[in-house]
Amino acid sequence: MHSQYYKKIFVDKWPSEAGAILLALLNTVLFLYSGPIAATNAVIAEWGRWFYKITSLHMLIPWHVLPVSKYFPESMLYVGLMSGVLLSALFAGRFSLKREETGGYVQGFIGGALMGTGSFLAGACILGGMYSDIMSLSLSGFVMMIGLLGGAFIGGKFMMWQINRKAAELFSGDCCGTETGSIRDDYRENRRHIQPKIAVAGALILFIVISLDLIIDTGFPVAAFMAGILAGIIIQRSAFCFAAAFREVFMTRTTRMMKSLVLSLIIGVTGFTLIKVAGLKPSESYFFHTSWRVLTGGVIFGFGMTIAGG
Repeated sequence: MHSQYYKKIFVDKWPSEAGAILLALLNTVLFLYSGPIAATNAVIAEWGRWFYKITSLHMLIPWHVLPVSKYFPESMLYVGLMSGVLLSALFAGRFSLKREETGGYVQGFIGGALMGTGSFLAGACILGGMYSDIMSLSLSGFVMMIGLLGGAFIGGKFMMWQINRKAAELFSGDCCGTETGSIRDDYRENRRHIQPKIAVAGALILFIVISLDLIIDTGFPVAAFMAGILAGIIIQRSAFCFAAAFREVFMTRTTRMMKSLVLSLIIGVTGFTLIKVAGLKPSESYFFHTSWRVLTGGVIFGFGMTIAGG
């Protein structure tokens, strides 16, 4: 049985507004320290280059090229983000692998491919190309947001068509499915009880690894890694989802997630602007040129993330 405080922090869902505020503050600190949450393009390219090296005909020894990506701060930020999401889900006892129909896997793959295509066209993903860009008052961020809205609108229409078709198929059936698998459900429930223990062990291992790295001073980007873990925890606990912010406006007509996103952007714009006004960062810092590629990439990315479900 979880204690009241444990349940509030690790189990109960945080308000999306809390996630929006915390993520904006974290991104502002990152902007001041080194740079805000940026595009995943460079990360993908860096790991792709590493993979090419160890699989090429040159047959380079993996640990000779591993540091190229291992010490790449952006890579470690996203590795930390995934680690934070996993740890947070384990602490809540809600980690599970869900099965999909074949069509679901195919649609997820197509949606992910479209997100990748849109990201490379726009020159950034939704985090670096829209979220951090708008906070820096870069025109490219607003252009990408318009594209994302357009893509989410098209994707929302497609998803509603799918839902209506599925509903028609269900109602046309002669019988309904019966509730089965209670033994399996009990087994899954028992497994959830050990997840917090796994999370504690994982957090302890991360703490030891990071502490040893600080002592030995190997050059590992600890700050980026820790920032990623914090971002992952915030996103998982609050279910603060960029895709949902755009998707829900057109599919369910609810605006709470979009309002949370706007709140986060307002806080970020304020923080970024104060940092620049104080002279702690150049006024032109994190400004990017915009073009039709940013708009087109935003549309493709928005459609892809909507049909992929995130």
